[in-house]
Amino acid sequence: MDALLKKILEAPGIPGYESQIAKIMHDELKKTCDEVQIDNFGNVIARKGKGKKKIMLAAHMDEIGLMVKHITKEGFCIL
Repeated sequence: MDALLKKILEAPGIPGYESQIAKIMHDELKKTCDEVQIDNFGNVIARKGKGKKKIMLAAHMDEIGLMVKHITKEGFCIL
């Protein structure tokens, strides 16, 4: 579990560029789910079982990303 958490936390995933984290999620969910797919919007969708009752777990894969234009001599970032 620690290795998986480390892999997820180290994967880049700024908005619009979540493909690496989506691949990790796809590969991990494939181990326990019946069906896993990534749709045209980059969402990872996994299904397990065929019962009438359903549950949805939703989470963001992206992370905050900033573009630094300049770093001052004092070490401050100018965005």
